[in-house]
Amino acid sequence: MGTCFSYGNKLVQKEITKLNSVKNITLIGSGTMGIGIGIDILNKTAFNVVFIDVSDKSLKRAQDDIKAYFSGMVSGGRILTGHLDNYLKRVKYTKDFKVLKDADIIWEVATERLDIKKNIFGNIEKYADQDKLIFVFSNTSSHTTGELAVLFNDRFLQDKFLTGHGYFPFHSNRLFDVMKGKYASEESFIAGVAFAEQILEKKVIALRNDHHGYIADPVFQAMGAIVSWDIKTGQDIVELPQVFGLLTANPFQVLDRTGHMPYTESANHLGKALPENDRLRSLYNQGTKHYPVWIEDLEKSGRIGIYNEAKEGFFKWDGPVNREKPIKVYDPKTKKYVDIKETDFNDFWSISEANALDRREATIKSIKGLIQIALSDDKGGKTFRRYVIPIMLYALDLIQDNYGTVADINVSTKVGLRFKYGLCEIIDGFLNYFGIDGFIALVRKAAIENPDRIELFDTDGKAGPRKGIPNLVYTMKKKGWTNLLGYGRIYATPVSQRNFKTDSMDIYYNDLRYIFPTKKDRVASIIFDNPLRGNVWNKYTIDQLDHAIGISVKMYEKGQLGAILFTASGTGMRMLGADARQFNKGWFDAKRGYQFLGEEDASYFTKAGIKLFRFLQESPIWTIGAFGEKWGGGAEFTYFLNQRFDLILKGVEFDTIKRKAVYGYKNNYNQPEIEYAILGGFGAVQELVRLGFGESVIDELFLQGFTAKRAYELGLSNGISESEYKLLEKAFEVARLKQKFAVPYSVALYNLQKKKALLEGCNDDQLIKDTGETFNPDKNPYINKGLLRLLNMGGKNPPLDLSVKGKLPGWENNYESLYK
Repeated sequence: MGTCFSYGNKLVQKEITKLNSVKNITLIGSGTMGIGIGIDILNKTAFNVVFIDVSDKSLKRAQDDIKAYFSGMVSGGRILTGHLDNYLKRVKYTKDFKVLKDADIIWEVATERLDIKKNIFGNIEKYADQDKLIFVFSNTSSHTTGELAVLFNDRFLQDKFLTGHGYFPFHSNRLFDVMKGKYASEESFIAGVAFAEQILEKKVIALRNDHHGYIADPVFQAMGAIVSWDIKTGQDIVELPQVFGLLTANPFQVLDRTGHMPYTESANHLGKALPENDRLRSLYNQGTKHYPVWIEDLEKSGRIGIYNEAKEGFFKWDGPVNREKPIKVYDPKTKKYVDIKETDFNDFWSISEANALDRREATIKSIKGLIQIALSDDKGGKTFRRYVIPIMLYALDLIQDNYGTVADINVSTKVGLRFKYGLCEIIDGFLNYFGIDGFIALVRKAAIENPDRIELFDTDGKAGPRKGIPNLVYTMKKKGWTNLLGYGRIYATPVSQRNFKTDSMDIYYNDLRYIFPTKKDRVASIIFDNPLRGNVWNKYTIDQLDHAIGISVKMYEKGQLGAILFTASGTGMRMLGADARQFNKGWFDAKRGYQFLGEEDASYFTKAGIKLFRFLQESPIWTIGAFGEKWGGGAEFTYFLNQRFDLILKGVEFDTIKRKAVYGYKNNYNQPEIEYAILGGFGAVQELVRLGFGESVIDELFLQGFTAKRAYELGLSNGISESEYKLLEKAFEVARLKQKFAVPYSVALYNLQKKKALLEGCNDDQLIKDTGETFNPDKNPYINKGLLRLLNMGGKNPPLDLSVKGKLPGWENNYESLYK
């Protein structure tokens, strides 16, 4: 959003205020990751960005890449030529560390080498203005915060120091890690997490305890390492990692895109620094080597991926920038690039069968297919058991050792490493199919097949690094648990995670954020939180929203919640409609075109959404929306809320009369369905009629859309602002004030009266009856204390108990049976 908001949390307000005053951020290091971070910050904020690097060549590359990126935005019609300089003049490139004195935030993104980091940190100590500095990030793939914090001599800087780590490509990968460690203050940790979550718009893994490489990096590192020692030929690089391709991608192709140095430097460090009880430690300690000689040969020859001049790494690449494809593969025997051969599926028939299964069932990279491979005795099954099972066990170790939660691991793999299904979802699928005893038997089979790696497969705590520590599955068996995650009741996608400390199921949302109400404010905030996808509606969003509303209703009945603020993360607070892929059978293939689901399946998405939205609309919970650009279902959802607050949007659009891109006000409300041969499936027409709009106004919305100002003029919007912060502040304050004395009986009656008036018109007899019942304490248990606020105005009155008591007019909490 480019700004931060506390959502009623007074504990974080001080740090939020600091972050909203940031003007300057300094990036130390102008390599691939530094450039990506710089572009992202320039896009999402008004910050000034300074690059420091000791290499003129690196600084020149950063300058050229950033200019090329924003020039591309001009040619793509996203910004005007006159706006280009507004971006470029906010960036400076220098070798002089003295500029650190102006930095509000310092972000080191230079290297994994401790000696170089120590020199950089010395310059931070020498030049940074410690009164001005909010926190220091260091980007690292393998070091802990504790290992790096001690490179500072100054305790104050240790207090401000966090490791903050993004993933390639930075601007289009949502995952971001923030690790606190033992030195950083709580204030610095809060600021770092809020910065990553709200300003960078990332899905944040906030780790309090130090762990080498956070969660995602050690998993990805292991995907490469566990295969690398077995590779003898170029075709091995293609075929052996196929099992990881069924989860996400061939790790060696990914490394060619990110560069080999972080991998090799991390392998060196992990081999020395991983704790004795780390299951994967042996992958980085084979004799005297931390990674194989053939990878060392590649690195020494400068073949480190697509960013070297020859575009050579594990593969040889060719094609336009950012769309390169592998055309040959490196052969460790000959140290030359050889042709990539077709995989012999006589050897890997289970992988071929899994792909065929997915095609038949209109799925992709399904867990069912992975199970089929794991059961097979061909080369596909054996490589799965040799390579994937140890990583599944490692994920369970991380939970058991309190390094990360179930959600941390699932998010890291699904969002950061782009698994089709998160690693904990995959583990659940195996546990549900095999049972715990059957899963252990599968692991033991793998151990027998791989005597050279016996330590990777221990579940009993009898051998290797995990000796004396039986695997987490035994805890699950003892407690009768068969899953790590809880799944939604509509589409069975993840919505909760098992807490092994409390034995409870906690919230886990990939596409939403839920902020609980405080005791005083009683306002929950639900934030649609997948801005890279435009906060679209899909089966994941529906399941998560349903779960969040269920939690909210329970709190409402107890008097702990009175209102919900809905908003969206991302620049412009954007909210799109339904993901079109929800209505296509299977994974969309442009060559095959649209594949019809069938009427019942196609209509189910509308049925699921409308039931939930109508339940929310008719509940006595006050609902407020604060959004920017809304399209289709994103706009329709807001029509079900009590009030709507809109961000005034400006941007570049193509003027069809002038035949050129122009800068001006953009629409907040857009209903483009007619242009795509579809309909407003979340009830746009009927809801706009319910809100009191006539045919001409509805036609205007569908044909032209509404700006924030036009929506405000018409009464569709209840408040507008050019500032995201002020919009949220106003919307939250309305919610806070409205919930304060929102008596359940009266709100429910108010909703019932609106509904009846719309359907039946005026009914004076009913109004007379409602009045009598409202003042009757036997029917309205709130009247005794509620009316005192009028009768004894200015006097000391007892507090209202706003929990649900008795039967409310026209509303019964049928949430549990909503989809039965």
